Amino acid sequence: MKETEYIWLASYPKSGNTWVRMMLNSLALGGAVPDINDLELKVPIVSYTNLQEQFGVEATELTFSEIAMVRPELYRRLALDCRRDVLIHKVHDRLWRNEAGEPVFPKDRTRGVVYIVRDPRDVAVSAAAFFGTTLDAAVDILAAERYVLANSPGGPARQLPQLLGGWSTHVTSWLDGDFPLLLVRYEDLLHDPAASLRKIVEFLRMPAEHIEAAVAATHFDQLARQEQQQGFRENPHAKDKFFRSGKAGEGKLRLTPEQLVRIETAHGTVMKRLGYL
Repeated sequence: MKETEYIWLASYPKSGNTWVRMMLNSLALGGAVPDINDLELKVPIVSYTNLQEQFGVEATELTFSEIAMVRPELYRRLALDCRRDVLIHKVHDRLWRNEAGEPVFPKDRTRGVVYIVRDPRDVAVSAAAFFGTTLDAAVDILAAERYVLANSPGGPARQLPQLLGGWSTHVTSWLDGDFPLLLVRYEDLLHDPAASLRKIVEFLRMPAEHIEAAVAATHFDQLARQEQQQGFRENPHAKDKFFRSGKAGEGKLRLTPEQLVRIETAHGTVMKRLGYL
């Protein structure tokens, strides 16, 4: 039997990862509207529950470094429990190594990466709501090289802590890594979602039927309507909308000139590389 391999669906938070997951789920449903809280195609982030089940330890008592040491083996064990050839797995970490020098995402179980990137000026605006903080603090987070997402346990089902680092470090860690990679710009998804989804499907070696239907079924208004009616379990701040705007160019309108300068100073090299400057 062929060993299961991972496709990492990777991005800095608020860059379009959830939207891509919804489109892939619609494809799995033949182009039907997916239930945002009950997805047919599971694309999880590893949780304390996963770690506890695989290693028989009280995972919430482990330190960040201890969790990082076992994460490569955790992914290998989860792959052994999977009956599919390919396991699509959501990732918000940057590409990094633990204290033993081992890649957190094991190369021997990796087929490739779909990396979704978004203009950091827009990420800052969207991330402020996601992190429950101010625009000024969100700009700081995008430059914080030691920033860790979900860095407190809070319960077995909670995601494991994820090392983001700064936005530029996050992007380049994946783009300059040694995994086969498909780069998807959020702005291209907005401009022509069908063309972008077709590239993703080809990279994933999935059937290409129902692409237009999947795009229609996961239009931003459709997802926002579901959230308004029934909430969204993945939203860390229930009082704020997860599917908030979905637009491009909002950062230039909402950030102050000083905040824009800070972002472009910290991330200008990578922004130019990706066509954002």
